[in-house]
Amino acid sequence: MLRRITGSLLFRLIVLVVVVVVTTQIVTVYIAAGERHKLMDKQLYAQVVDTLAFLEGSMDNMNAAQRTAFLASYNRPGLPRLLPQEAAAHQPFDRELPRVADSLVSRLSKGLDDTVHGYMVHREDRNELWVNVHVLDTPYWLVIPFGRYSDRPIYSLMQAALLATLLATLLASLVAWRITRPIGKVVEASRELARGNMPPALQEDGPRELAALARGFNHMASALDSAARERRLMLAGLSHDLRTPLTRLKLMLELQDSSADTPDMLADIDELSRIVRQFIDFARAEESARLEPVALAELADSVVARLARSGLDVSLLRLAEPELQADALALERLLSNLLENARRYGKPPVRVEIEQNEGMVVLSVIDHGTGIPAALRESALAPFERLAEHRGTDGGSGLGLAIVSRVVKQHHGQLQFCDEADGGFRVRILLPLTTAAATA
Repeated sequence: MLRRITGSLLFRLIVLVVVVVVTTQIVTVYIAAGERHKLMDKQLYAQVVDTLAFLEGSMDNMNAAQRTAFLASYNRPGLPRLLPQEAAAHQPFDRELPRVADSLVSRLSKGLDDTVHGYMVHREDRNELWVNVHVLDTPYWLVIPFGRYSDRPIYSLMQAALLATLLATLLASLVAWRITRPIGKVVEASRELARGNMPPALQEDGPRELAALARGFNHMASALDSAARERRLMLAGLSHDLRTPLTRLKLMLELQDSSADTPDMLADIDELSRIVRQFIDFARAEESARLEPVALAELADSVVARLARSGLDVSLLRLAEPELQADALALERLLSNLLENARRYGKPPVRVEIEQNEGMVVLSVIDHGTGIPAALRESALAPFERLAEHRGTDGGSGLGLAIVSRVVKQHHGQLQFCDEADGGFRVRILLPLTTAAATA
């Protein structure tokens, strides 16, 4: 189930959209964070340089006492302050600087053409950056409030990026679902067509390529259905037209005086009649099954008795007495063809078994011949396909197993070939027992 979901086109489109959107948002946040640091660095440097220029201009003509008085009135909490060197005597300096502070110290060293050192002081209510500077050739500490400048993530931008990612993913998923839904309908219709049923016509709307796909599938399905109907009509009509002259030929031979060739000629006519009958059965096998309650054991008993009267060494083993919803005539053709194949290509004795196992009816035909080689079992189910060693020598039409295969598909069953451990060959037919499974 998981592989089916992850392997779908819809899932891959959603993954592609998510990867593209997430990558775009990550790049956007990274660029925005970089631009934010650049802007903060530029503004902070300009503020420091302006502050130093203002202080130098204000204290240029003052003596030491006047400067002290001026700084006492200038320095205020929460604003840049200029403190004497001895003010740092008992400050808990932290040499590890944030990115913005480190960049500011580097720019001040270059801008002031002097070696500038910076230290962080962490207080309970705020953080401060202490930078050693010279104002009018006197060393001071420039204290810059650093609470507003931090390297914390840009939470608002990240939240906006996350919200945009979710909305884009949902929207893209909806669009991808609408795009892939017609493709899924084509896949389901093709499966229905492969099961031998004519699917409803697909809607030819949506994007141009999908509309063309639906239109092409509808034309193909219609052409296949027309070809199948024409083939059924041709086989049925041709077979019906051949039965009359064959019956007339047989009657004429039986009324004429017997000769040495008469038995062979009658056998050939019977063989031709059997081939014609198989053509009719093959054409009917393409029609919809007429489901009704069928006692499979009773049906098998009737077919086995008929074949036994014709000289086939066959027996029936009734291990269960199931009743299922099926087409009785189709199942009769199925079993008759399997027994005829056992007569022609297998070895006696032939045994028919009927079992019931886990909601399935199991119908088996076992003979003691060599069976069908494993490499040829799939091709043996094709119409008019005959094994090389029997081609042109057995008088067969190559439709026996093709009819069996189509009847099994009509009833949503399974056809299996098995080699018996003690020698011989088994053909196993598994049919659903429940009405719901039979009419699905």
